Amino acid sequence: MQQIKTAVAVFCIACISAELVAQLVGDTRGKQCIKAAAGLYILIAISNALPLLRAQSLDLALPQSRQQADFGSAEDLIVQEAQQKLETQLEAQILAQTGWPASLQLTLAQTGQGVEAVEAQVSLPPDCPGDTRAEIASELCSRLGLASVEFVAEEGGG
Repeated sequence: MQQIKTAVAVFCIACISAELVAQLVGDTRGKQCIKAAAGLYILIAISNALPLLRAQSLDLALPQSRQQADFGSAEDLIVQEAQQKLETQLEAQILAQTGWPASLQLTLAQTGQGVEAVEAQVSLPPDCPGDTRAEIASELCSRLGLASVEFVAEEGGG
């Protein structure tokens, strides 16, 4: 490890020297040569130090937690993100088309053909008219390819 520290120090000194030479003389070729020589020196020092580091067999294992966090696979995370974006987009469209705020809870599943909607739950204010509910259900069924949409009571609304 001491060899690596020495190599880094020599490289830094060489770079500073190269910059001073370039500033004083105005020649950039000298600067490039000094930096190249210093770079070769540091590579040689590291290549000599690596076998020593392997021989010491440093144990760099990370501490293990008693509980492993499970975030699922990358595909699961992508499906979850797509689900959240689709819910947000459809909620905004329902509000723009009907004037009623809706809260959607979609369930997407990965199939052989891609990702498909399996279930949709819609929460609307209790005073939302029945024809608006039917319009929202029809639109969601056609867009998501579902047979039906479940309406749930809005939290705190009854």
